[in-house]
Amino acid sequence: MSTRKKGNDDKPTAGHRRAGRPLSPRKRAEDPEVLPPVGFSRLDMEQQMADLGKLMADQDFENLDEANDFLRRFLLDNDGQIPRREPGTPQEKAQELVMQAMEAPERRARKLIKDALKLDPNCADAFVLLGDMADNLPDAIAQFRKAVAAGERGLGPDIFEEDRGAFWGLVETRPYMRALRSLASSLWNYGEVDEAVSIYHEMMALNPSDNQGVRYQLLDALLLLRRHDEAAELIDSFDDGMAHWAYNEALLLFRTEGRSDNALEALEVALDCNEYVPDYLLGLEPMPDPDEMPGMFGFGDEAEAVSYVFGAFPLWAATPGAQYWLHENVE
Repeated sequence: MSTRKKGNDDKPTAGHRRAGRPLSPRKRAEDPEVLPPVGFSRLDMEQQMADLGKLMADQDFENLDEANDFLRRFLLDNDGQIPRREPGTPQEKAQELVMQAMEAPERRARKLIKDALKLDPNCADAFVLLGDMADNLPDAIAQFRKAVAAGERGLGPDIFEEDRGAFWGLVETRPYMRALRSLASSLWNYGEVDEAVSIYHEMMALNPSDNQGVRYQLLDALLLLRRHDEAAELIDSFDDGMAHWAYNEALLLFRTEGRSDNALEALEVALDCNEYVPDYLLGLEPMPDPDEMPGMFGFGDEAEAVSYVFGAFPLWAATPGAQYWLHENVE
């Protein structure tokens, strides 16, 4: 197994949210992973990407330089904004209603979602929102399964062959990827770990760059299931500087090699990533109540440590000698 180096263009930015039960529409609107910091919704951003794609597709460029010149002039003439196109197709109109539903009170949101599904029965984001509003995990899982099935129908079989490996880069595939993540997260929380792992593996195959950050949940699951070879392969696939990655790599090496030099070196890297994790893993600092867990964190801060330990404590506790080894090597 290779030794990681800090820094990675693919890692989540500070503010990455700990995976858990899907959020309600209002919570989704407050989520930094869903909304950019300028108050611009995720779907707004994707709509602008789609509008930009249509704008460029309507032109007849001879080369890339000509396309870049056109885009530069266009943005200058429009104060850096992409003018919003009115939705024309039933699918676009349905997505517009979903955007409105994300900001609406629940009763109004359900009406908007119903109208969206009348326009487009394959609107995956509509089913995701219904899952977010479910009263319990089984009902949420049922809606997320519908979302995944709707996404598959809407995309059609060809795209899964032609664009496999580039799904997050295509605006039209993102609702399907969100549906997969919501389903996998809910299955994980419901104890259906094997199925969650299967979905996470599929997501990684569809989007190897892992813009959604599902590798963290996948690594936790592989360690929980003691599928150490797969965990090692996943770790070697990313040059990731997050504390989550570093501490799980150290734990994996301790499990497979014991008190080896490799394990100690990995632990030193982890301690350098975040010095607060041992305090919470060893019980020297109390964990906050689940409803007080931080929604955002920065690299190396206490909130990052709390977010990691909240999910990883069982992994360390189930590894004989791991916490004692950690205690020995913490100054």
